[in-house]
Amino acid sequence: MNIIQLKKLSYDEVAKCNKCGFCLPSCPTYIVMKKEAYSPRGRNAITRFAIEKKLELNEDTERAIFTCLGCGACTAVCLSGVETKSLIFRDRECQVGEGFYPKVAERLVEILAETGNISDDDNEERAEWLELIRDLPEEAFEKEKAEIVFFVGCVASFFPMVQKIPANMAQIMTKAGLDFTILGGDEWCCGFPLIGAGMPEKLEEMKAHNLKKLEDVGARTVVFTCPSCYHTWTHFYDTDVQLMHSSQLIAELIREDRVTLKKDVNVIATYHDPCDLGRNSGVYEEPREVIQAVPGLQFVELPMNRKFSICCGGGGNVEMTDPDLTAQVAQMKLDSIKDVGAEMVVTACQQCVRTMTTRAKRTKTDLAVKDLTELVLDAIE
Repeated sequence: MNIIQLKKLSYDEVAKCNKCGFCLPSCPTYIVMKKEAYSPRGRNAITRFAIEKKLELNEDTERAIFTCLGCGACTAVCLSGVETKSLIFRDRECQVGEGFYPKVAERLVEILAETGNISDDDNEERAEWLELIRDLPEEAFEKEKAEIVFFVGCVASFFPMVQKIPANMAQIMTKAGLDFTILGGDEWCCGFPLIGAGMPEKLEEMKAHNLKKLEDVGARTVVFTCPSCYHTWTHFYDTDVQLMHSSQLIAELIREDRVTLKKDVNVIATYHDPCDLGRNSGVYEEPREVIQAVPGLQFVELPMNRKFSICCGGGGNVEMTDPDLTAQVAQMKLDSIKDVGAEMVVTACQQCVRTMTTRAKRTKTDLAVKDLTELVLDAIE
């Protein structure tokens, strides 16, 4: 995308920004960095000035645009309804077109093309998390035909800290008697990191591959534990199959008495709304419904919840280029959790689990961080 294309797509939208600053207290990067260029208002100004040819794109605009977490909090509070998140992601495409973007993105593109995943691992190892399940039958969960495809995603497939999430979900679906399969080495990255890198056109091959594998299985439902995979399939994939996040499926299974939570979990817990599940996909109530169905659990809400939730810091590919910024945003999140007296934070995103767990360990914070699937499996067993 170039400046002319950006103008055609974005000028009317960015012109709606009246510079009121109402977005500033909601933007995690602005709160941390305290610089106008790293606020939604500042980024909108960059967009407008670039379109009006009053500003040349350069290394400074690159840093301002590529430090956005993509959390969407700015859009949620904007009195003028400016779609700032969408504008910033278009800006990234334009920055790429002008050659000003984090060059680590080039390596990301190469890795995805070579391996089909973000971690540069052998893609045939996508199902190694199955080893975490005891007494697993040979070739379990890898069937040629099934009603449901469980799309695991790159992070949960390859990052040891969160591999228990797909293992938990597979066991929950098994206990509920669902007919499902995973794609194993035939699953490729959903393409979400390419959208964050300002290169959405490059996800077409991955999208076509994943849709073909879904067609081969004959499934009518795809389930995700990863909100970003769920968001990408919902907004970028052309399919008429049912797409469900794990929290939605689990809530349905509990309502239908196909999953029974019977073990008391005596803990004060809160819930962190993942940005791509909550604000960016509109799934708020099902995770809370599941949490509050757990016997013995005392649930407390964070003051900033649902569409006003504070990002964990793990979005927008920012962790690749500015891990310190990610850590500082994560610390804000942990502080808000401790302020309500919670002993545990439950979320429904493997990246949020990684980000908050890493920060809690590094700061020696006494806080349990759990994915919803872990909480549910514990309560079942």
